[in-house]
Amino acid sequence: MLPGEDSDVEVTALVMQALLLQGHGSGWTVINRGMDFLIKKQRSDGSWSGNTAHTIFVVITLHLGQRDPEVREKGLTWLSEAQNGDGSWGKQFNQPGNVIYTGAVISGLRYLVTPRYSPVTKASDWLAEQINPIDGYGWSMKRGTKSDVIATSWVLQGISLMYDINVQLAWLKQQQNEDNGFPLVRGKPSDPEITAYAVLALVACQDQLNTDKLAIGYLKNVQKEDGSFVSQTPIVFVKELYASASFLGAAVFYIVILLTNDVYAGTISGLLLATGLRMVAMKYNWNLPKVKSS
Repeated sequence: MLPGEDSDVEVTALVMQALLLQGHGSGWTVINRGMDFLIKKQRSDGSWSGNTAHTIFVVITLHLGQRDPEVREKGLTWLSEAQNGDGSWGKQFNQPGNVIYTGAVISGLRYLVTPRYSPVTKASDWLAEQINPIDGYGWSMKRGTKSDVIATSWVLQGISLMYDINVQLAWLKQQQNEDNGFPLVRGKPSDPEITAYAVLALVACQDQLNTDKLAIGYLKNVQKEDGSFVSQTPIVFVKELYASASFLGAAVFYIVILLTNDVYAGTISGLLLATGLRMVAMKYNWNLPKVKSS
């Protein structure tokens, strides 16, 4: 949105979200310009970038700004049409179902529609069927591997309104290490990237045992002197900036809950902050500076 620079849908949605959650009204010129930009960037098919995750994030932002119900409806219609027959979503239209994308979409839809909205019900049922047959407690990013904290955290955020997830939530908490962090799988070292995802899931599922608060303590302890968080995740999200984005999302989530007691605002702000920073980092190949050896 800066003069002379290419505007970016994800950044604009993120900034609008932050401003709206800070109490700035839709009558402010900055808000109106940002919303107008997002609306103009909607494709003729109703999506943003043809990406299921991008589309749900922008629809959420427009919803919070109370802008253009017909635009939001068109986005929701595209998401409904992009949903596979089995109830899942892939990254794009007609792509095979993906546990993380499906979890992300219904994590957003749960704040826009009733839990019994047909796409949410079908997606929840599909996710429930994807529970890992190896252990029967969680979900995994790759078939044939043990359940992992990342996939399970996304799924639990999405299906917690439709299913009794107490057993799966207990499994997730059992993955927590003695240092109060969470690993990708049990027996591995704690990782700030993965711990942040677990915190988001635990708060969204209204964990009663304060596991999320203990994990926040772990995150405080592993922050580097320069303010960053270094992830050792072996499969995805390996750059330091990605881990820092996850922590910031979890921290914002937690702070909003403490200040407002509003789970809705905390979830949306944390999710959009973490995801928005990641998308921008991936697009522009951002990374935190490396420490040079002397």
